[in-house]
Amino acid sequence: MKKLLLLFSLSLIGSFTIAQISAVEYYNSALINDSLKDDVAALHDLDNALSLNPNYDSANCLLATIYLKGENYKDAIKLFDKVIKINPKYFDAYYERGNAKAQLQNYPGAIKDFNSALELNANHAKCYYNRGLAKGYMEDYPAAITDLDKAITIDGKYLNAYYSRAFWKDISGEYDGAIADYKKVIQLDPKYKEAYIGMATAMYQHGDKTQACEVLKTAAEKGSIMAEELITKLCN
Repeated sequence: MKKLLLLFSLSLIGSFTIAQISAVEYYNSALINDSLKDDVAALHDLDNALSLNPNYDSANCLLATIYLKGENYKDAIKLFDKVIKINPKYFDAYYERGNAKAQLQNYPGAIKDFNSALELNANHAKCYYNRGLAKGYMEDYPAAITDLDKAITIDGKYLNAYYSRAFWKDISGEYDGAIADYKKVIQLDPKYKEAYIGMATAMYQHGDKTQACEVLKTAAEKGSIMAEELITKLCN
């Protein structure tokens, strides 16, 4: 009888291990298909993984992220809620839920999630960047700039962070700082057309029409249709 119970127990352990490995394999396949932008295949893999292990935190998180990319923000948030309930220290779930809330213009909720994410990983430049944007949209420009400062400290070549910091600096009256940031973006990437437009706009609004038009001409030479339109309106 004891031998029979032992064999039965080993059989259960073996079955659980196989199921667990299979869920991981489906999840890994989903990661590959997601990287290939094959959502149909990725969703099929995740369905299989979650049928074997409904509380598989990583599989649920990836599924939620696919919903997020597909602009299904409310369902994404519900799944991220589930992931966090399963694993309260899952960085990606807080970070991506913050992104989903930001898309729904729930900026206080997004900031709260970014705060939680940064408690788990204080060296994540994109999290500081996205939290800075949320604060900027709430018109808390000093706090937005501080977060962008942190993002740039972590990643000195973070183009979008320099560009956004320039925008918020200009709005908050830091004209010289804004111009310096726009120039930094152009230094790092001379093809970043939006930086030329942003810098020219700031210059024009602060009364430097001649320099603004020179910047617009450079942007037009690099293929910016908006720059061409602005030259026609402002520089002739």
